[in-house]
Amino acid sequence: MKHERIGFIGLGLMGKEMARHIVRNDYPLTVMAHRNRSPLETLCKEGATEVSTPAEMARNSDIVFICVKTSEQVSEIVSGANGLMAGSHEGLIIVDCSTAHPESTERLAKTVEHQGVILVDAPLARTPREAKAGRLNVMVGGDVSTMARITPVMKSFAENIFHVGKVGSAHKLKLINNFLSLGAAALASEAATMAAGMDVSQDKLLEICSQGGANSAMLAPVMEWVLQKECSKLQFSLGNAEKDMRYLTETLNAYQLASHMLPPLCEFLTLARDDVGEDSFVPQAYDSCIRQNKIVRN
Repeated sequence: MKHERIGFIGLGLMGKEMARHIVRNDYPLTVMAHRNRSPLETLCKEGATEVSTPAEMARNSDIVFICVKTSEQVSEIVSGANGLMAGSHEGLIIVDCSTAHPESTERLAKTVEHQGVILVDAPLARTPREAKAGRLNVMVGGDVSTMARITPVMKSFAENIFHVGKVGSAHKLKLINNFLSLGAAALASEAATMAAGMDVSQDKLLEICSQGGANSAMLAPVMEWVLQKECSKLQFSLGNAEKDMRYLTETLNAYQLASHMLPPLCEFLTLARDDVGEDSFVPQAYDSCIRQNKIVRN
């Protein structure tokens, strides 16, 4: 049995798989329910223990992982009534695997440090499919000694773990990473729309572009939706995508940096989110492009 006691908050598409790997690697695990109890009940059958509040989890954990949607949720989990800090103890480590606002992360880390608690940012790359296989990529912002403590646990669910710098660095890098990937997805959606509008074979678009400089990791997932109406390869919501690029916009403003490409990407994501729904996946932005161009989809 491993010595570190682990807590996990956020049993969504990614989190439930991460927690499953942790408990299967013999770490004592405590979990909490949010709206859907199904993932929690499955984990408890595998050996996890349910707690009712973050404070209770903190009292019974050495390391707590958080994997939720927004910085506001992270702040409430950490500092709210019955939050982690209400049950904190010296040496507790909080690992924020959310894609959060870097400024909020840095501020929260300084706040908890005064009570002997360490907060690091550890956002994720790849998709729920890799999470299920235990092959996520994790980028971590924090000091070397904290990295040494949390790495063995993260190896339960991660294939690659990158120490990228001080606290906040990982969330900044994740937002830049998502800018590149979401930008490529937006281009693929519009390219597929152009093909449809010009009566060009979308199958040939995929075949030719996947063999040259136009290829990207986003091309196949977008074209899976375009050609097959399936989203198995990229289950990342438009709501999260829009939120991430909003956080990046605010971070660039704080550093007085300009971007020519980010504003149109934000507009693209906002229009798609409003059109097809915030819970729709990024490849489904193609449907919004089709509607905007008044093209009848086959």
